[in-house]
Amino acid sequence: MYVREGCHRPVVILTYNHYDSNRSLGMAITVPDTKVTRSTVYKEAGDARYEEAKYLADDHPSGAIYLAGYLVECYLKWAICERSGVRYLQDLPDRELADILTSGRGHNLEMLCRASRYDRHFETDHFLRRAFQIVASWSPNIRYVRKCGDRREATQFLAAVRTLRADISAWAYN
Repeated sequence: MYVREGCHRPVVILTYNHYDSNRSLGMAITVPDTKVTRSTVYKEAGDARYEEAKYLADDHPSGAIYLAGYLVECYLKWAICERSGVRYLQDLPDRELADILTSGRGHNLEMLCRASRYDRHFETDHFLRRAFQIVASWSPNIRYVRKCGDRREATQFLAAVRTLRADISAWAYN
């Protein structure tokens, strides 16, 4: 693996090093270290996954649901940082929470909702609570499921995500 020079952003070039460490796979991807990811990167990543999900909704509804769920995860992680006044999740005063959020265990939307206290925000708002109920069962593990929803369900899921996107964004700054 090496970094390509002359790029605006670091680009990691993956190499096949089992036999020949100089044989490139022809791939150039950026692989961030989630332990040191700035909070705004979570928000940007959530926006990107949502835009991708919109394109998939008609022809690949399961892929759309899978990608759109990441917006809620990313926005809640970003909101936790915003409301805590930190730039990085690992700088949270609660070290146990920081470790959970920066590990594979940090994908659970209900846990993120409780950790961010966003659940208290929508206790009295039936519309927001319903939107969260629609997305709460999301997990990155749906990537292993061939079909997790049809077009109608993808449309409903994306609408709920869009509602939460706007509300979490406004709530994070309050």
